[in-house]
Amino acid sequence: MFRPNRLKARIRAGEPSFGTWLQSAEPTFAEMAAIAGFDFIIMDEEHGAGALEAAVATMRAAACTEATVMIRVPSADPVYLRRLVDAGAQALLVPMVETAEEARAIVEAVRYPPHGRRGNANDITRSSSYGMVPDYYARADDSLLIVVQIETVTAVENARAIAEVDGVDVVFIGPTDLSGSAGLPGQTGAPEVEALIARTVEAVRAVGKPLATVPRAGRTHQQLFDEGYCFVASGSEIYFYRRGVEALMAEWRSYRGEAAATPAAAPSSYGR
Repeated sequence: MFRPNRLKARIRAGEPSFGTWLQSAEPTFAEMAAIAGFDFIIMDEEHGAGALEAAVATMRAAACTEATVMIRVPSADPVYLRRLVDAGAQALLVPMVETAEEARAIVEAVRYPPHGRRGNANDITRSSSYGMVPDYYARADDSLLIVVQIETVTAVENARAIAEVDGVDVVFIGPTDLSGSAGLPGQTGAPEVEALIARTVEAVRAVGKPLATVPRAGRTHQQLFDEGYCFVASGSEIYFYRRGVEALMAEWRSYRGEAAATPAAAPSSYGR
């Protein structure tokens, strides 16, 4: 059967969507998050441990729910992008996109001719339910959600041109790497970083494309939704587990009369 892209439908309808990150590539955590009610789960292959087989397992784990699995790829490698969409990925998040040319190449890699260069094997791939969706070729391009990340100063300069690329559905602002690119690593609330983010927002909204992001210093996910972002991803299974074991060990040390452990580093954008 053809599984509708519920996240893309929500974005088109103007409905805010809330998601979380999966760093471990463990499908059980994806299934748990999906059952809990997140609108989407981002399986992180840029900083996480997963690869193609884990991506398929994660998509299967969430398939019994309303959640959409988004894959953040390690890079814009067109061969790997094609493998993912053949494997059934409905949403792709591509990091470190800096120019319209790069964005265009991403879109072309995952669209069928005449609009792209994706190879046609839809009679056997998981994306078409192994050939059991007879009109998959005609529906495939429109059912895929393509999200590109702006997270460098160069990308900010080119934000409007990137957003104008046909096939780019959402522009995702990455404040942590953007702060590093601006020479202020980790200072996502710094005025200089806020100014870069504001420039990006203005450029993308001038084109009429939706924006997405993660919480940052001075901005909760609720505030970001109030500012008009279409989706926000907050926290990760690693962060949630770390917080839990730290709290448990703090209780144990207190019981034993031991000194408290050194506090963990400040939360990143994944952990708010």
